[in-house]
Amino acid sequence: MVAMTTMLSAYAQYKVGDIYNVGGLKGLVVDVDASGKHGLILSLEESDKDWIEDEALAMETNAFHEDDGMKNMQAIEKYINENGKSWDSFPLFAWARSLGEGWYIPAREELLTIWSNLNGGNLDFNKKANKLWKAHNKVVEKNDGDELFCSNASTGGVFKMLCGMISSTEAEGGKVYVINTEKGKNLVNHPMGAPNVKIVEYQIGKKAHRSEGDPLGMKRVLHFDARAVHKF
Repeated sequence: MVAMTTMLSAYAQYKVGDIYNVGGLKGLVVDVDASGKHGLILSLEESDKDWIEDEALAMETNAFHEDDGMKNMQAIEKYINENGKSWDSFPLFAWARSLGEGWYIPAREELLTIWSNLNGGNLDFNKKANKLWKAHNKVVEKNDGDELFCSNASTGGVFKMLCGMISSTEAEGGKVYVINTEKGKNLVNHPMGAPNVKIVEYQIGKKAHRSEGDPLGMKRVLHFDARAVHKF
């Protein structure tokens, strides 16, 4: 019976916002092809690991691919092998690898696709998009995933906001591309309105993620998140 269910699932058609759960591979569907049978899933887990342990190594990895994060993963692996490093030097990528074979941190253009798809086809965080993200979040939490929203320290935790996401793509000057949801403008159910969602360059550092053991359970100021993706 289990084998039959798995076989039927493998031939199912999917849409953005569904849960893909076949053969031990599970995640939120964030992109699909015309057939609805192949696409990209987002990890249900989030990570607060640093992109790089030693900022001095930035710009040496050749992780400049903008449309395929797996290529950035391979570039970093090549750098590790050629320079006697380990994956511990790249904690975020080590975390993605720990999820299993095929998982990787999305590149900048993949991030834009993910956000646009989850947002209803554009980057305008309006009332319709707000409802969509809440629906996606409900699905993620129902499947024991980490919440897509986070508390906002500037409002004392009264309102929640969408977190930005970090890509695997390096930019010039030791920076990395991130999806930025400008703070203060993307609070859920807040009268301040819609955020300006865009790709920006951010200096690699240790202040981009949620602090482990944060007594308030809140994100740090810039509210960046990190999730891995997997093709199906």
